[in-house]
Amino acid sequence: MKVRARAKCWKLRHLVPEGRNQIAWGVSPRNSVRLFTRQPRRGDIDSNDHGDAAAPRLSQRCLIAHAAPFRALLFAIALLVCSIQVNAADWTHWRGPEQNGVSRELGLISDWSLDGKNILWQSPIGGRATPIVLDGRVYLNCRTNANSADPRERIHVREQVVCRDAASGKLLWKDEFNVFQTDIAAERVGWASMAGDRETGNVYVHSVCGLFRCYSRDGDLVWEHSLLEEYGKISGFGGRTQSPIVDEDRVIISFLAANWGETRGPAPKHFYYAFDKRTGKLLWVSAVGGRPHDTNYSVPIVKVIGGTRMLIGGNADGGCYAINARTGVPIWGFRMSKRGINASPVSDGKFVYIAHGEDNIDNREFGRIQCIDASGHRDVTATHSVWRIDGIKAGYASLLVQDGMLYVVADTGVLYAFDSKSGQKLWEHNLGTMGRGSPVWADGKLYVTEVHGNVHILRPNREKCEALSHVYIPASTGDSYDGIFASPAISDGRVYIVTRDRTICLGSIDGTQNSDSVPVQPQETVAESKVAHIKLVPFETTLRPGESVEFEVRSYDKNGRFLKKSKPKLRQFEGLIASKVTSGRLTALPVERESAGSVLVEQFGLTASARVRISPRLPWKWDFDDYRDGHVPPTWIRAFGKLRPTIVDESTAMLSSPGKGRPSTYIWLGDPSMNGYTIQADVMSREQRRRMSNIGITAQRYNLILKGNTSRLEIQSWAPQLRMAREISFRWDPDVWYTMKMRVEIRDGHARVKGKVWDRSKKEPDALTIEAVDPHPNEQGSPGLYIYTLADCYFDNVLVTREQ
Repeated sequence: MKVRARAKCWKLRHLVPEGRNQIAWGVSPRNSVRLFTRQPRRGDIDSNDHGDAAAPRLSQRCLIAHAAPFRALLFAIALLVCSIQVNAADWTHWRGPEQNGVSRELGLISDWSLDGKNILWQSPIGGRATPIVLDGRVYLNCRTNANSADPRERIHVREQVVCRDAASGKLLWKDEFNVFQTDIAAERVGWASMAGDRETGNVYVHSVCGLFRCYSRDGDLVWEHSLLEEYGKISGFGGRTQSPIVDEDRVIISFLAANWGETRGPAPKHFYYAFDKRTGKLLWVSAVGGRPHDTNYSVPIVKVIGGTRMLIGGNADGGCYAINARTGVPIWGFRMSKRGINASPVSDGKFVYIAHGEDNIDNREFGRIQCIDASGHRDVTATHSVWRIDGIKAGYASLLVQDGMLYVVADTGVLYAFDSKSGQKLWEHNLGTMGRGSPVWADGKLYVTEVHGNVHILRPNREKCEALSHVYIPASTGDSYDGIFASPAISDGRVYIVTRDRTICLGSIDGTQNSDSVPVQPQETVAESKVAHIKLVPFETTLRPGESVEFEVRSYDKNGRFLKKSKPKLRQFEGLIASKVTSGRLTALPVERESAGSVLVEQFGLTASARVRISPRLPWKWDFDDYRDGHVPPTWIRAFGKLRPTIVDESTAMLSSPGKGRPSTYIWLGDPSMNGYTIQADVMSREQRRRMSNIGITAQRYNLILKGNTSRLEIQSWAPQLRMAREISFRWDPDVWYTMKMRVEIRDGHARVKGKVWDRSKKEPDALTIEAVDPHPNEQGSPGLYIYTLADCYFDNVLVTREQ
């Protein structure tokens, strides 16, 4: 990829020959280091700098004059570049360039006021997430401004990504998209913060309904995954949605899921999914910890500790875990709470700090602040606790460590300061009554918010905390406060505060931006030549007949250092049929029924596998007559443990019974890119304890649901909000089979959702039973089944066709 370096910004220090290429490294005025590579030819320098400004071409002769012909220098430069490819002026992670709430910028404001003092611009678009800032642009994931309580506006409540010019606040672009098939209410939409990548200029968002998207800086959609429909993500209640993190060539997201194959469950697990940040290819999946107690939203950090690049985060099982950031291999785990952990960790040297606000695993107190020695392996709960403080509930805001002091915002709105080495309490300072946003340290000051509209600027030291500024922000309408759940973001001398009702950019009009350099991460262990671990990429693929996928092997040393890519010699493995393997390519052949399984590679004396699902072309039909012993169709997502074949009315049907866990389940049958199909299924519910189940089918992210306890038939897409919905009376009886049929047609920019339901023993009616119109159409989505299991209920004769 060819990119021109900006001569006024980058000072090239060395050019080193490496095989046929030549490598130079440069330092910007902001102390950011980048690596430039090119083949020896005339023209521009190939670089990983993706600046958009035109620049003069740099002379090859000028560069060669500074050549340092030492291979050791090349390796040292590579280590240095990997360690400090950050820029103090960009805020690409929700907690800044160091992922810890610390900014190295200087000369920042110490006070401001709502009458205009030190306010550079304001926007009437607010939210819950912390904004990110990349290359002079501010990005925010949030909800549209439509009033969810107004029946006329409710249909326009959606999620959106908003991009503004960082200096002026001018709206550059926005992208609105629907929320669907999640238990999260409208007030919690836009929960997760975005992440940015300085190398490509791309930004990433994780929506509340599991859309994981990569945008270019100008708002073009680069790639997208539907985590619900592809990987069985479980929607968080209360809004809990994890923010993505970019590390090297990977963008990583975590969530709870029950998928298929070895990740099928039935109990969900907390997974980390690592994707190629440019292409969206799934690189690897890692599951750590035990059975989840909650959904959670702890955002992991990447730190080099003991020479190993670790990804460290709080888990839904109440523990803190570290995995290798490049391979996903587990390193250590520390168990703390009987509930999920939401706060993100921070680190200082080999020490990791994390907190929670729930039950401790070993006493009756609620809440803990924990310092962990991160140099251990496997379960370090009993061996690597450095110090702990119980009884302080700090379950939401993440911690901050700086200059030997640990800052903790408790759930009660109290800011605590501790000595980070000993845990000794130094002081406490009252912020308000409810702490949610995480503190930010910059220019010797703390910028910290409180939920009830309070923004504080403080000057801390070991003896006391001096209040420099306190501003209360009222709601934009009414007499209440403007709620603040986001953390401050700092970039180019500006401080960004996002509230429920607005975004405020603070800074000095005549100020000049200055910054200390960002500290480098410790050096990693020197790479070894011996391959100790391999990955087969992409890790998961869905194919139709005639489609193919090209695999590659990525090899790593024992410490997770990447070594090389190579072409695999694949062989088919368990469960995968109707496919042809040629060298490193697998092609799906025509097939009458679905299959799913793995392909295997053996290389360097090691084994790696990748997962493939193959679906035939439509029509699809399942009558389940040959299913036994808990088996479900292998390509169905989240079906295992939720459905099981059983004999009913002298034939086999799929049964769902009440049990532990949430009663609502979506089961996905196909690819999220599908559209223009009709789905049909026979359904029945028993009556048990005077209750019946809700049961339905799904097309293009719309649901047609029979509601057993109220004898109603409903079309909807987002149950807690009912953005678009229609409901009618429909008498249906227990122990009677009904046929449900639905189709979505897109015409004139609207979706027309059409449904029929009839007694299976009777002829299909000509007329529709129910119809609804959506001005914001879901243009694609996997066919699926829906269950709210309050009594035994059944599916049979599931059919997906192109029938009109």
